[in-house]
Amino acid sequence: MTRALFVNSGMLGHGAFARLMHDITALMPGVDACHVDLSRDLTIGDRVIRRLFSVRLTPRAGPAANLDLRRWRQELNVGLLAARRIAEAERHASYDLLHFHTQATAYASLARMKRTRAIVSIDCTQHLASLEAPSWLGRASYRANIVHDGHVFRAAAAIVATSEWAARDLADVYPDCASKVWVLPFPVDVDAFGGGWIAERAARADEGPGYRPRVLFVGGDFPRKGGLELLDAWREGGFADRADLDIVTDWPLAASTIPPAAHVVSGVAPYTNRWLDLWKRADLFAMPARHEAFGIVYEEAAASGIPAIGSSINAIPEIIQDGATGFLVRPGDREALVRAIGALVDSVVLRRRMGNAARQHINLRAAVPVYAAKLGSIIGSVVKSDVRQPA
Repeated sequence: MTRALFVNSGMLGHGAFARLMHDITALMPGVDACHVDLSRDLTIGDRVIRRLFSVRLTPRAGPAANLDLRRWRQELNVGLLAARRIAEAERHASYDLLHFHTQATAYASLARMKRTRAIVSIDCTQHLASLEAPSWLGRASYRANIVHDGHVFRAAAAIVATSEWAARDLADVYPDCASKVWVLPFPVDVDAFGGGWIAERAARADEGPGYRPRVLFVGGDFPRKGGLELLDAWREGGFADRADLDIVTDWPLAASTIPPAAHVVSGVAPYTNRWLDLWKRADLFAMPARHEAFGIVYEEAAASGIPAIGSSINAIPEIIQDGATGFLVRPGDREALVRAIGALVDSVVLRRRMGNAARQHINLRAAVPVYAAKLGSIIGSVVKSDVRQPA
């Protein structure tokens, strides 16, 4: 039995992963798991320290953004909090293995990783994140993060990347770490999305010629997730005449910007009954993101049995099979976005075929039991000190 401590950031979109790790480790018979979620049980002191590390000294946007190393300071704070939580956990038990998600959680535990084997899970490298900066000066400001990542990766016994896209960049930037990288797509709780939803959708669409398909968008950072382009495409395609659009976001949107047949839904937490009902009612998903490292939400669309429209960037093409489980469009290409939405809105046959293919694909690729089996195998290799990439 391997005693393992799983340290999850639980922040910046990783809350779902932190929750799923409990289910995943329960399926590993050889692992006795303890979990630390850094987004929970924060003390007043923790919150004060986080605010101090997050003080903004340069403009939010523009060429001077992040010159104050705010991103590195924030991630170092995550690492320091993780180190404190690890020390607290070790007062009650000893561990054979540490699992960090993401790499920032290990920033202050380099010495600790020399004593206990560690696996580091990532969805993006800091180098890839730096490429989103609008200027060379902004990109240069990520140097501290890139260097710190390198220290973490070299201290790790194994690195789990959620995409080939991230794994390739890691191998390019840190070639000495390439041999210990595995690729495991983010896990998704396929069973939480009812297996009968596809049949229920088909029954609704067969009720008569007046059926209006429902298009779903889910994204907190509305501009970055391509929400503005989606609204423009909705107007240009005249889709209000034959479909409805559900916009799930807490981003402040003026009523005057919402087109006909579009409905803003706010205050919805993931994996609640309200959230699941929105997926159940949806016929297709559209999120033409400008910037997105991975996009768990595309996996959730597949799990719910609907086709997805996403951007042809970064790791998204590893999730959406263009023309088979959905459509990929270039960021900002509204004409292509209008065509993709129109094709799915106007064809129930295409929606069914792609939705079925999407659920089958994600079930084989990233369902919780699949992820558990693969991660369990990696843990076994690490504990035995065999951390070479399998052929």
